[in-house]
Amino acid sequence: MATHDNDFLTGPVPEPEAEATSAERAYAKTFADVVDKTLSGRAPAAMSADDRALIEVATVIRAANGTMELAPSKQRSIIEDALRQAVGTGASTSGSVTPIARGRAKRWVPWTVAAMSTLVAAAAILLLWLRVPTTTVVQAPQAAAVPTSWTSRPADPLIGPIAREHAGDASSRIDYLFADRLDGFRERRLSGGKP
Repeated sequence: MATHDNDFLTGPVPEPEAEATSAERAYAKTFADVVDKTLSGRAPAAMSADDRALIEVATVIRAANGTMELAPSKQRSIIEDALRQAVGTGASTSGSVTPIARGRAKRWVPWTVAAMSTLVAAAAILLLWLRVPTTTVVQAPQAAAVPTSWTSRPADPLIGPIAREHAGDASSRIDYLFADRLDGFRERRLSGGKP
């Protein structure tokens, strides 16, 4: 199909809005016929490597859409070819690749791993739930002994009973109490005590 004079895969990429040339339309029609024949099982015997690659891509895209299902023999052949390429033995190796068989151990290993993980998680939860909490004894803070003059004291000895005619002189009594407390504060502060 593709010639050296008209190779669309390695040639310049046309602009997105450019109209298709007659050569491009002819190539697209021919290639569409080849894709249809290939998908219906009548692939041509000889094709260029580029066309064969494009046909394989079209087959994969159609299979990915779910509209086409490969026969089991074709699926096996594709997988074996991929394994040969991965191992590096090439497609020309005589004999077939040993098919991947699922042994009995492969059936129960995932279930065993899941069961063991569940047991470890359950044991960890039980350990956290049933552990004996460590008890820490907290000592109540002891107040240091301080002189009585540093503690709060009643104002009755300073003021005495308040006569009815002096009931309105509260500001002078408050000033007297304030001066007394200030003297106690200064005494404590200047003697090195804490306020």
